[in-house]
Amino acid sequence: MTKNRISRLHWKLFFPLVGLLWIVIGITILYFVAHERQRLSHNLGNRLVNVNTTIIDAYNKGADLQKTVDFIRLFTNQTTLEPLHITVYDNDGNIIADNNATTIPIHNESGQLLPAFKDSWTERNTPSLHDMTMFGSKYMVSSAISGDGTIHTFAALPYKGEVLEFLSIDSVIWIVVFGLGVLSFILAYFSSKAICSNVYALRDFAEMISSNDMPDDIESWHFSKDELGDVSKRLVLLYKEKLKAEEEKLFHERQIGVNVSHELNTPVAIIKGYLDTIRTDENISTEQKNKFIIRASDNIDRLADLIDDLNSVMRIQENKIAIVCKDFDFQSFIIKLFDDVKHNHKVGNMALEMNIPAGCMVKGNEGLLNNALFNLIINSVKHSCGKLISIKFIGEEDDYLVFSYSDDGIGVENEHLERLFDLFYRVDTGRSRKNGGSGLGLSLVKRIFVAMNGDITAKNLKTGGLEFIFKLPKGK
Repeated sequence: MTKNRISRLHWKLFFPLVGLLWIVIGITILYFVAHERQRLSHNLGNRLVNVNTTIIDAYNKGADLQKTVDFIRLFTNQTTLEPLHITVYDNDGNIIADNNATTIPIHNESGQLLPAFKDSWTERNTPSLHDMTMFGSKYMVSSAISGDGTIHTFAALPYKGEVLEFLSIDSVIWIVVFGLGVLSFILAYFSSKAICSNVYALRDFAEMISSNDMPDDIESWHFSKDELGDVSKRLVLLYKEKLKAEEEKLFHERQIGVNVSHELNTPVAIIKGYLDTIRTDENISTEQKNKFIIRASDNIDRLADLIDDLNSVMRIQENKIAIVCKDFDFQSFIIKLFDDVKHNHKVGNMALEMNIPAGCMVKGNEGLLNNALFNLIINSVKHSCGKLISIKFIGEEDDYLVFSYSDDGIGVENEHLERLFDLFYRVDTGRSRKNGGSGLGLSLVKRIFVAMNGDITAKNLKTGGLEFIFKLPKGK
């Protein structure tokens, strides 16, 4: 995403946000103006109604209506009610009181009552208030009828001069509107900029990726302190973690490649050396030749075992082996395993000890588990220098059964414990090579247990020797 497109994104957010704010402000202002004008108009109408009410009260008290009208005119001079029109008619349509310059005509030239006054002429219940046109201008007109229906009083104000000023909205409101408009622009600008800041950071991140110039400190990227910023930061962290995992995977694969090449070259070189000696040395004795052939054969077996172990490790690691797990009796399984290794003379002079309760059911793959425990036994025979191998039941842990495999040998240095299950890792390289170890046995053991949804760890015993704690899913 280019900077130009990012800028357009900023404005795409800015203008709708400004528009939304102006819609809210506009609706609010329109409502306020309409309400204020209605209030002012209602206030002015009430004043006209009060004029008519005053005249009716004067009539009821027997006061001189013309003097009352003149007093009202004098009182309202230089006020909002200037110029006030007042005309009082009797029931026959004759003018009783008036200010001559501003008579309110209610009849046409033929003496007929104008349509605009027909309703107000007969309406006695409440004073009426309405707008009408007189003398070419718009007026607000109020009318009232005395209780006995004898007099009709009319008061009117033209929509001009003081009246318009009274009904006009205070100019302060427009200053407020302008201020709100400026504030909305500022608010929309910085709000949209804050939202886009995470996009800017992601853009910079993408540019760093493309230029392969990523900083080590994730905090150097400036994300906003909100949910969107958290999501953006998490995306960057996930990418960095994935990148690191990829680098570690590539490094691991290169190490495996180097180790595999090294492990294969060793027996191949030995085999080639023996065979070349047999082929080129014409004076070699039959006894020596047979000895070389046997050693070459031993290294061929070693090479075959290495290839088989490596293939098993890789297939398990890549989940290419169909692992079928089922319930079986672990005690019977160990009894059979001990019988097999004794019969095949795989334990040498080491004794075997078992402490597994009857009916101890586990869930796993018998073939793979046999391979894993066989590797542990061979590892003890070759490297422990001990006299006893023991397998015992420890207890239950959630849905797992926990067991111990141990020997009474020399153990290993604590610094090696965490790497015992790494591919091609050897505690003692020279001794391992002498005993034919490839560094794959324990790695295969670990992967077998994990593949069966179990686990295995190693530790040194205080009494001497190495102990493997492994757990398997509980069977039924």
